[in-house]
Amino acid sequence: MEIQLIAKTPNFLKTCWVAARTCYSADSPLELWQENKTEEEMLRLLDRIMTSKHLSVVEHSSMTFAVKNVSRTLLAQYSRHRIGVSLSVQSQRYVSEQSAKIPGGLFSNVVPATIQETPGAYERYLASLKGIQQAYDDLLQMGVAKQDARFVLPGGICTNFVTTLNLRSFMDIYEKRVTTPGAQWEIREMMIRMRDLLVAEEPWLERYIQRPER
Repeated sequence: MEIQLIAKTPNFLKTCWVAARTCYSADSPLELWQENKTEEEMLRLLDRIMTSKHLSVVEHSSMTFAVKNVSRTLLAQYSRHRIGVSLSVQSQRYVSEQSAKIPGGLFSNVVPATIQETPGAYERYLASLKGIQQAYDDLLQMGVAKQDARFVLPGGICTNFVTTLNLRSFMDIYEKRVTTPGAQWEIREMMIRMRDLLVAEEPWLERYIQRPER
């Protein structure tokens, strides 16, 4: 899994502050934007906003991540979060997984730790993947189109995507996939890595999007 924060709203904090202040001020957003507020002053208001859960105002700040080598199983979970989330995914209809076009001759895949750690499980898993790879190659050789041959591919195959989220949506997904018990390990890891990248750019968010102890 590789993740990069490739874009975000400029003046992330001030954008949230202006949106929040607009709700309570006779001044226009244009006038508020011109105000020379310190970070401490803006955070004083944002802390009240975060505490009261008036989170519509943080929807105006967003971030874009490039994600590489996660499973299609993760994608199926992540794509359920639709509100405030944009997603552009590598297409299996157009990108071939034919062994002749792949280094090593086997499509990239995610291996759960339980399979790696269980005696004999990885060997069985790998044998299954190799069988699927052969089946996919055979279907293409028979003239089956990639968009139909892909039906044989497993949930563990790797994919890539670009996703953009506003801050409110990110916080909602983070709560459901990290802080709430029961989330699957892969999507939990992805959200924690995204959180770390965002907080590195916007340290003021650390107290509102806390990293789990383990």
